[in-house]
Amino acid sequence: MIKRVLMAAAMALLLAGAATAADYGDIPEVAPPELSVAEAVYGQDRLLDEDVAVHGRVSNVCTHRGCWAILESEGEMLRIKADDHAFAMPADYRGEAIAFGRLELVDITPEHARHLVEDDGADPAILEQDTELRLIASGVRFLDE
Repeated sequence: MIKRVLMAAAMALLLAGAATAADYGDIPEVAPPELSVAEAVYGQDRLLDEDVAVHGRVSNVCTHRGCWAILESEGEMLRIKADDHAFAMPADYRGEAIAFGRLELVDITPEHARHLVEDDGADPAILEQDTELRLIASGVRFLDE
């Protein structure tokens, strides 16, 4: 009987851990209301320099240092960048995530755009841009890890 109870407890622990989240950086104890990537992009005029929590699917992560990732939802994308390279994200992660930080509109030089594409694996479409909306992240929670 004790053996069955222990086995059931062990299985419950395994199943509970199967769908865990992984945190990178600092996750706020009280998070701002969660937005989709599309809501952040379309609402950027009122959201710039505000604390936000943005939910989406990670489609790409910096292959060099893990310092940025691309979140996507509803056909929109947003680069999340670790504030001052304070944390690194695993380059092979693809899945749901919530990023916490501040939205900024950043000027991009052609040289920096080439660096992002050639050294970090960014989408070549960035070569056509002179600004980029970014979430400067204090932390990121990967939900499917």
